[in-house]
Amino acid sequence: MPAVTKKDNPDAFKHWFNEALVTRISESLKKAYPTFNNKNFMKVAPKLAPLEMKPRVHFIRDAMAAELPQDYLKALSVLLKSVELGQLKGFELWPYTEFIQQQGLDHVEQSLEALYQLTSKFTAEFAVRPFLIKHPKKTFATLKKWSTDKDEHIRRWTSEGSRPRLPWGAKLHASIVDPSAGLEILEKLKFDDSLYVRKSVANHLNDIAKDHPDLVISTLKSWQKKVTAKDKAKLIWIEKQALRTLIKQGYKPALEVLGFGEKAQVKLGELKLNKKKFTEKDILTFELEFTSKSTKAQRLAVDYIIHYQKAGNKLSPKVFKLKVLDLKPNEKFIIKKNHSLKAVTTRRHYPGLHKLEIQINGKVLASADWQLAL
Repeated sequence: MPAVTKKDNPDAFKHWFNEALVTRISESLKKAYPTFNNKNFMKVAPKLAPLEMKPRVHFIRDAMAAELPQDYLKALSVLLKSVELGQLKGFELWPYTEFIQQQGLDHVEQSLEALYQLTSKFTAEFAVRPFLIKHPKKTFATLKKWSTDKDEHIRRWTSEGSRPRLPWGAKLHASIVDPSAGLEILEKLKFDDSLYVRKSVANHLNDIAKDHPDLVISTLKSWQKKVTAKDKAKLIWIEKQALRTLIKQGYKPALEVLGFGEKAQVKLGELKLNKKKFTEKDILTFELEFTSKSTKAQRLAVDYIIHYQKAGNKLSPKVFKLKVLDLKPNEKFIIKKNHSLKAVTTRRHYPGLHKLEIQINGKVLASADWQLAL
């Protein structure tokens, strides 16, 4: 049977790292360092085609390193001088940050200063992590100092770069065990005027919550005591985002922080599915009616959980956010949701029994079984 050739997506982001970019880097480095051998460097361009994105970045980085001064500090000076020319920006600078994190670990102060300069043009959140791993005390202290910088990109970098579980980044295992150094940075950023920064603060807290839920709860409660009327809305937004994983898990202290601590007092109707047997081409539609039994308004966080069939005839739950509502006394509310069963790259479907559950304020109150056929 002939091998299946995987089609290349012409819109894939890897194509950003192409001959045109290599040419721009070459021109910029040549201006900053006249003895830069751009002819040798340009030999990398035709070799990029079969590579995926990160290997392309590394290939460009290594070819660049071969033509730069072999003394790291001199090479770093050339890179920064070429950046000042303004020909490169954004992801075009990724090979630069990769060079610094690979070559500069023995020159912490100079390397961090270079990443500081680059961050306003391209985030160095991944490049700083090897320094946090090898030189945690010095690097955390430096990031904490820069957490009050006037540039929002720098402030955001100090939080994002020090997240214990940054997606696609190396895990900071020491911070997973003890996140206190990162929390010192967040303390400086908790009421930042920039939403861009506050998003990182919330994501950083969400990382910590996966290992230290009570610490995140106590941190947010301490911030509640410090918040002024001017910053109240900022903190409420951070709380919602920071506690999203714990809310999906039905963690009671997190529900209490967001005002969902009371058990839902509701009368439920039947959880209705549009059918009981589905394929990957189908849409699962469900509907549930419930009525308040309380004599006062209730704040409700409504989620739905799909227990997917896995190998070995085991079910694995996945929680999806559905609705936050304030239900008045005796008020009736109908939930209706369409959920696509289309196959996705991040989840493999298995045939057989599946389960749908409705969770309100952290408690499962209704469920229905259904079958998936492949």
